[in-house]
Amino acid sequence: MFSLNEGPNDENSGITKDNKALYNYAEKSSINIGLALPTIPVSIQQVSQNTLDEFGPEIAFMATPHAQAVMMNFFVGLLNARSILEIGTFTGLSAIYLAHALKRNGVEPGPDDLGFMPLTCLDMSEVFTSHAKNNLDIAGLSDYVDIIVGDARQEILNLKDRKFDFIYIDADKNSYKKYYDSILELGLLSKNGLIVVDNTALWKAVEFIDQPIDDAETAAFEKIPSEDLTRKQLGR
Repeated sequence: MFSLNEGPNDENSGITKDNKALYNYAEKSSINIGLALPTIPVSIQQVSQNTLDEFGPEIAFMATPHAQAVMMNFFVGLLNARSILEIGTFTGLSAIYLAHALKRNGVEPGPDDLGFMPLTCLDMSEVFTSHAKNNLDIAGLSDYVDIIVGDARQEILNLKDRKFDFIYIDADKNSYKKYYDSILELGLLSKNGLIVVDNTALWKAVEFIDQPIDDAETAAFEKIPSEDLTRKQLGR
């Protein structure tokens, strides 16, 4: 499992002012424009701007930061992933990056032999997912994605016969442990798969990494890697 942390946004970046300089350094040093063009969807800046225009910075910050999305794109390539589950889709920025990475991996669009799309997205908001579908259309990636609208805590149970090479969790934080446990109990992660979890030190729960977490559900999730580093259920 790989955990990611971010805080409130500065102009839809998902980055706090305190670590803005560090983020800018990481972005500048990590994203070589000449090399990264094949992995960055051409419509992605339009998606970010449309989200900001439509919802304002108070909501738009929920989008996955670009540097983080590029990193996940890279992980999908390293794994040669063929199937992805995303829990929490918002307006589709991360889904576009993930679908783009699947396409780069040589995954064909459309359903597989069992009728499943390469990327399955769970989100409970009709409003956000309608924007996500439109953004995926603009990106030319709709044929890679199945967006399921509903309570992900329930919808995930309908995926019990599926296997995913890459799973990205970026939804309601209080349900993280529920999602994680469901993934393990249902055996959704493929043998060499990877789970990436966003907001694991969310600002509402902890201001600095060395401070105690005051949210019970988030605290319970945080104990998972520290109490059982092996997590033998994973990859079976």
